[in-house]
Amino acid sequence: MKKLRINIVLPFPATRPGGGVKIMYEYANRLRERGHLVTVLHSIRRPFKKMRSPLWWKLLNYKLRRAERPDWFPLHPAIRSVIVPEITDKYLPDADVTMSTWWEMAYMVRRLNPSKGRPFNLVQDYEIWKGNQELVHATYRLPIHHLVIARYLQELIEKHSGKQPVHIPNAIDTEKFFIEEPIESREEASVIMLYSKEPRKGSAFGIEALLELKKLVPALRATLFGVFAKPSLPDWIDYQQKPADLRGLYNAHAIFFSPSLGEGWALPPAEAMACGCAVVCTDIGGHADYAKDGETALLVEAENVPSMVSRLHQLISNPERRMVLAKNGNAFIHGEFSWTASVDKLEKAFYDAVNRSAS
Repeated sequence: MKKLRINIVLPFPATRPGGGVKIMYEYANRLRERGHLVTVLHSIRRPFKKMRSPLWWKLLNYKLRRAERPDWFPLHPAIRSVIVPEITDKYLPDADVTMSTWWEMAYMVRRLNPSKGRPFNLVQDYEIWKGNQELVHATYRLPIHHLVIARYLQELIEKHSGKQPVHIPNAIDTEKFFIEEPIESREEASVIMLYSKEPRKGSAFGIEALLELKKLVPALRATLFGVFAKPSLPDWIDYQQKPADLRGLYNAHAIFFSPSLGEGWALPPAEAMACGCAVVCTDIGGHADYAKDGETALLVEAENVPSMVSRLHQLISNPERRMVLAKNGNAFIHGEFSWTASVDKLEKAFYDAVNRSAS
């Protein structure tokens, strides 16, 4: 089968780590490793976002920061990665497939000349946090190939478009995330949590729950990590900004706690499962593909701090239950979420579309 020319479109230069961008870079790398010709394009302009500074300034600023190849991700050296003013025919090479992510980019990809390839959009979340609900829903009806990372997104798009998009779940690199510290030997009262300034991540509720939990468990040790500067925290809560060894950090804790209010398909809880953490997380669509209540995780209602405290305390006070949950979650992640399987599905979707257009 012939190798494909693939354009991967991002809605902005990736100056700091982010789950959605990481997924697109992973696909770029893995498609390149299979022999496909991959170009990654970072757009400065977005069709529904007003720019606050001149285009030339943004281009220069990103160039000086070398944002086209961010230092936080090892992009394959054979991949051409560029920053472009906008996603138009002028700036994209001819291709067999052009795949975007983010709802605004779906509109841009739809307008491209057929020479730029079959249009795809990878839906990684229900992207209505800043309004524009009708515009977002309208993208689901565009004549492009939609892909989704989670089952709840598949149902959502089918509801608004009448067509079922292809489900390609996120995956965890189990060569990077695995158990180093035995589950049985971990400090029972140790909890790790992602911290973010974005209200949607629920960090304020998570910190409140940890403070209440400390009253019940004086020996509690907690660690927060994230890309943002350290927030105001009591001395007993450690903070790791942009940790270099995330696997080691997960392995140093017994429990991973995710208080998020909404996610596309949350990577950190799944990474933590792969590293042997028992997971307590909110009952939302972005956790649902791998967090099965009482089997692979304990679920709590979003914003319900007393419930969070109760479930965390259950695992700390019952080590046997915590270890069973951790082992179940670990086995589930390692068995169900393979990058090989996900890239196989993506590659098949590309070939199916290309072959249909050629016939």
